[in-house]
Amino acid sequence: MKTIKLILLSTILLAGCSVSIQTYDFIHHGSESLNTSSSFKYVEQNVTGKAKTTYYPQKWRKNQDKETDGLISTAKQNLFDMYPLENNQALANVSIDVITTTKGKPAGLSGVVIPDAITVEVVVSADIIEYY
Repeated sequence: MKTIKLILLSTILLAGCSVSIQTYDFIHHGSESLNTSSSFKYVEQNVTGKAKTTYYPQKWRKNQDKETDGLISTAKQNLFDMYPLENNQALANVSIDVITTTKGKPAGLSGVVIPDAITVEVVVSADIIEYY
C-alpha cells in the first residue's frame, strides 16, 4: 500500500513539472571557397544574424505564425541588413547554428515529453573580408 501511495504521489508531483529539452546542430563553411591567392583584409569579425520561431503543437496550424522564407534565409537577411556588403567584400568562415528547444510536460514515468512549445532559433555568423 505504501508503494502505491508513493507512486501516486510521484506521478502527481511530476505531472505539474515542466520539462525543457534543448538540442544543438551546426554547419561551418570555412574559407575554402574564397580566392585566398588575392590580398584581403578582415573588415568585421563574428557578425551575426538571427531568426526564431515557435510552434505550438496543441494549437490549430492556421492560428500560428509562419516563417515563409525559412529561418536560415531570414537570419542571413538580418545579417546583411545590419552589415551590408560593399564592393569587393565577401563573407568568410560562415557558421550556421540551429538551436531547438522543446518545452512540455512529462507523460508519467515513461520519460516521454508531451510538447507544449517547440522553439527553433537559427544564428548565422561570419567574418567580412575585403579584397584589395
